[in-house]
Amino acid sequence: MLEKLWGNIPVSPETQGAQVVGAVARRWLHVFARYVPLPPAARAALHRRRGVVVGRRVFIGSEVFIDDAVPSSVTLEDDVTVIAQTTILGHTYYPRHFHGLLGDEETRAGLRTTIRRGAYLGLRSTILAGVTVGEYAIVGAGSVVTEDVPAYTMVAGAPARVIREYGPDDVG
Repeated sequence: MLEKLWGNIPVSPETQGAQVVGAVARRWLHVFARYVPLPPAARAALHRRRGVVVGRRVFIGSEVFIDDAVPSSVTLEDDVTVIAQTTILGHTYYPRHFHGLLGDEETRAGLRTTIRRGAYLGLRSTILAGVTVGEYAIVGAGSVVTEDVPAYTMVAGAPARVIREYGPDDVG
C-alpha cells in the first residue's frame, strides 16, 4: 500500500502509521510559513513549531523551503538571515535502485544541515543536506552549496566556490 502512495522512495518512520498525522500537520505549517505574509519572528516561530532548530533574531524570508520531511535535521543558529526563495535540505531519500551507489537511509542517518551564527543566505540559494555554513559566512544569490562553507567566507556559484575570505573585524 505504501509503495502506491510513495513510489520507489523508502518511507521514513516520521511518515508511517499514526505518525503521518503529525507529518501532514507539519507540512501545513510549512506551507503557511512559506506563503503567508508574516513578520519575520512569526515565520521563525512557525518553523520552530515544525521542528526546525531556530535560534534568536533569525530572519526567514518568504517562500523559503526548509526540509519538509525531516525539519529537525536543520539548525539555524542566532542572527542567521535567509533571504526569499532559498532552499535548505536536511535529509536525502534515494530510490532503492541507487542505494548501492549513493547509500541507504542507515548510511545517511544523523545527517544534519547547520547554518551557523550570523550567516547570510542570498536569494534563491540552495543548501544541500549535510552541509554546514560557517559563522558569518555569505552565500551569494542563486548559489548551490554542496560542501561546507568556512566561517568568514563568501561563496557563490553552482556549485558554490570561495570568492572571498574576510575576518571578524570586517563584520560590524
